[in-house]
Amino acid sequence: MRYIIITAVIIICTGCLRYTPSHRELGSTENDPKGTPNLVDGIDAFNGYEANLSQRVSTLIDERKNLLASTGTQGGYPLGTGDVLDVSVFGFNNLTANTAVASDGAVILPLVGRVDVGGLPLEDAQTAISKRYSRFIRSPQVLVSLKTFSTSRVSVIGEVNKPGTYPLTRRGVLLTEVLSEAGGRSPAAGTRIILLPAPRIKEAIPVKNSGTPTLSLVSSRSDDNGSGIEIDLEDLIGTIDKRPLMIPLAPGDTIIVPEAGTYEVDGEVTTPGSFKLTGRTSVIGAIAAAKGFTYSADVNNVEVIRDVGAGRKALIALDLEEVGLRGGPDIRLRNGDLVRVPSHSGRFFKRQIVETINGIFNGFGVNKRVN
Repeated sequence: MRYIIITAVIIICTGCLRYTPSHRELGSTENDPKGTPNLVDGIDAFNGYEANLSQRVSTLIDERKNLLASTGTQGGYPLGTGDVLDVSVFGFNNLTANTAVASDGAVILPLVGRVDVGGLPLEDAQTAISKRYSRFIRSPQVLVSLKTFSTSRVSVIGEVNKPGTYPLTRRGVLLTEVLSEAGGRSPAAGTRIILLPAPRIKEAIPVKNSGTPTLSLVSSRSDDNGSGIEIDLEDLIGTIDKRPLMIPLAPGDTIIVPEAGTYEVDGEVTTPGSFKLTGRTSVIGAIAAAKGFTYSADVNNVEVIRDVGAGRKALIALDLEEVGLRGGPDIRLRNGDLVRVPSHSGRFFKRQIVETINGIFNGFGVNKRVN
């Protein structure tokens, strides 16, 4: 009777082993075993999300390609409110001035008074000032330099060694250059960067203002939903077979370097839980971090569930036997991903039988081997 009771208890306990159904098995049920709503889109939504991220980067680069046309240290920098200029006229020390650009785009200079320079590159501003002085001085030799950058700045926040604001000292300053100026990424940083584009200069329209042509800036945004543009660090620096992305910055941009983030592994793995993203963590790497599959795992139907925004999630199933043994395509994980390993119904049942039998043997007791 004692052995019968032990056997019954073991069967009951092994029956408590959690079976992890795939989303296909869940079908129309409202919740999975963890209580998570079964409201996930399929592979089209998953791949569409990735394609949209890539397209937004391409669109940004295309919109800003004109910024790469200018060269020089301060060549294409558009002057704006608060920028401080050093102005000197050769041979006329009394005309030397240190002046800031006012809110209306003008600077006030000795002898000539007001000169409109707002929105002009430094070279054009120097030409405009020279023309004004030519009314009083024959062939004036005017030198204009930018002492303080105030308007054309970008912010760098998050996991960098020197967060802060940095001036764009010319048109076409690259994202990689500013990241380097900010001291590079901190050890806690992830491998993706988020760029929040500021309203950009779409076109310069001549506007008559008191008889003086000035520039009117028309703004638009590269990101259609304001959530920022995600850029892979590997794409920025390039690889042996892939050229680096040349992403120029615009005044007012914000660069966010997030922490590495985490992902979860659940279901038929040895140690399910939450893990930190490191490098190019893939599904295979996630399974390895969770100490591998259990015997009951359905290795041909490993699920990756990803947040694709607007309160929706998308799912893609991966055959890890194909990936591991035949070099099939793996999937790189993102922050917040869930890797879910369903149970294989046949192996799950066999596992219960084996563990039940082993429990029976343990209940009877096993004599130690005599050497």
